[in-house]
Amino acid sequence: MTGTKLTGTKEKYVLGQEIGKGGEGQVFDVQNSLFLVVKIYNERLSANKIEKLVAMVEMASPQLEAYAAWPIDIVENQQGEVIGFVMKKLSSYVPLHSLFSPMDRKQLFPDKGYNFLVHVARNLCTAFYTIHSLGLIVGDVNEGNILVNNQGMVAFIDCDSFQIKSNEQYYYCEVGVPRYTPPELLELGSFDKVIRTTNTDLFSMAILVFQLLFLGRHPFAGKNTTDQDIDEETAIKYEWFAYSSHNNHGKLLPPNDSLPLKTTNEALQVLFHQSFENRIHRPLASEWITALDGYLKMMVYCLVSPIHIYPSSFKECPWCAFKNQRNILYFIDNTPFQNAEALDNLEDFINGFKVEKITFPKLKSANNALEKLQASPIPAEYYRYKQFHLAAIIVPILVGIGVSFVNIGGGILFAVISFATPFIFPWKGHLKKELKKRSITLKLLKDKLDDALNDYTHPKELALYKQLSEKINTAIDQFKKLPQELLATQKAMEEMAYNHQLQYYLSLYSLKNNRIAALGETRLIALESAGIKTVADIGLLKRTKVVGVGPKLIQALFSWQRQIASGFVYYPDNAFLQRESASIAEDIARLKKLLEADIKNTYQSITVTKTNIYNQQKQLQTYISILQKQHKQAELDYEAFKKIA
Repeated sequence: MTGTKLTGTKEKYVLGQEIGKGGEGQVFDVQNSLFLVVKIYNERLSANKIEKLVAMVEMASPQLEAYAAWPIDIVENQQGEVIGFVMKKLSSYVPLHSLFSPMDRKQLFPDKGYNFLVHVARNLCTAFYTIHSLGLIVGDVNEGNILVNNQGMVAFIDCDSFQIKSNEQYYYCEVGVPRYTPPELLELGSFDKVIRTTNTDLFSMAILVFQLLFLGRHPFAGKNTTDQDIDEETAIKYEWFAYSSHNNHGKLLPPNDSLPLKTTNEALQVLFHQSFENRIHRPLASEWITALDGYLKMMVYCLVSPIHIYPSSFKECPWCAFKNQRNILYFIDNTPFQNAEALDNLEDFINGFKVEKITFPKLKSANNALEKLQASPIPAEYYRYKQFHLAAIIVPILVGIGVSFVNIGGGILFAVISFATPFIFPWKGHLKKELKKRSITLKLLKDKLDDALNDYTHPKELALYKQLSEKINTAIDQFKKLPQELLATQKAMEEMAYNHQLQYYLSLYSLKNNRIAALGETRLIALESAGIKTVADIGLLKRTKVVGVGPKLIQALFSWQRQIASGFVYYPDNAFLQRESASIAEDIARLKKLLEADIKNTYQSITVTKTNIYNQQKQLQTYISILQKQHKQAELDYEAFKKIA
């Protein structure tokens, strides 16, 4: 069908290469367009389906198109039959389920860790929130009709299956995947003419969020504790949530080698239970967004791998634990260290290391290109609308003037008619509607341009780059101080050994053998009651008050202690000191290895982040240039149309 010409309600389209095929139809590029594709149905469309597509095109908006490949125009063949629709092209997007597989993640998102999955889950909830706020229901929710890109943005496809309501008429979603369908719908046995709600959508959304956070695991699949065959559909019908903290059913338990539910934050745990064990009022998408924002703040970084990012509820990296203890790889990281040669001799590297300051080249001026742009031709129909509108004003006035010469009452009547005529006919309304549409387009492009310029001057990853820079500087500073730390720790250890031997020596002298005149029997008993029985115990008087023992006596006791101590001779236990010194050296060596790994991994992350920032800047330069032209064109088109509106 490549090269086939189709007629739309807005313009004509020429099909390019086929880029996709499904059970319902085929998807084609549009020639001379980088941003549009056309879906052509395999079967002839019913009148109801055509009505639905027409209604969906009328509902199209920038807010909706940000999260969905929504129909923006219907297309007809040469016989005038509606055979498909036009939608935006989703470039560099892949199915959401690609995030569930470790190997897919390695191939498609090699630099993404667990925090990226949480980020995608949050964006998914944002998409549902937007769609629901527009009065739409997704209906057929599953991991195959939602796409995700490298920035974690999600988009719905197959939107013609959405449930919509237009002019009090429902256009139903009569398809669905059982493992994502809420129990109240599964019990009906059919989706035929079933009115779905945000509440039913939210159950399906919660399952996708769970799968993202639990690495593809389904919340209604686990270890079966019964002799009964329990599939996911059965578990959903009976609300047997496998990870339930309540576990009142006792049928399913979490599968082996899965993350415990308690490792998420408390807010998410509550939302999962409410979604899967309460049919009436499931949590709204906005509640999930808040909970996921809190969960993102819990993320910490592993010292071993730059993509081993995990919630702080774990005491150690779970991905390393799975790998080392169970030989399970949830995040496969075999990316070699960048600039490895520079890190071969780490001590030489850190002595000359300095974090590079990131600078951004000034954006090239697009004034010359923008000055050459001209307003697009205004369709002739709008000039006719303008002429009709003026005629509706002028003609009655002229007639009224003529009639007034004959009959004053008739002239007044025509004056009234001339005043009312412009409000009766729709021409002015058409002009205002088109002007408003152009105004919205202009504002949308202005917002996009402002966002792109802000992203250029304030890259999102710049904060991460600064954080990593501070981290590596701290690690390098610690690394440099290791020799001093070794000496200080060994010195402290020997001081401890000395003091231990001294205390033993002092403990051999009982207070009863003192020669202090003021220390009578009564005061000895009081001191012994306070645990002060030997010269070694006299130090307790610095923090313990004893009845009858005043400052002068305390001073005398410390003086006596110093006296006894003067007879102490230190005989170092060389074997003990050597063992302890070796143990300290081993601890420092382990710390050194950890710091080495931390420095190498952080340096790798810094290099990757820096590369990402510079690559993003280059992409943004091109993107901003395109947006500037689009914005200027929209501005010219708006101003030109404003003159006739």
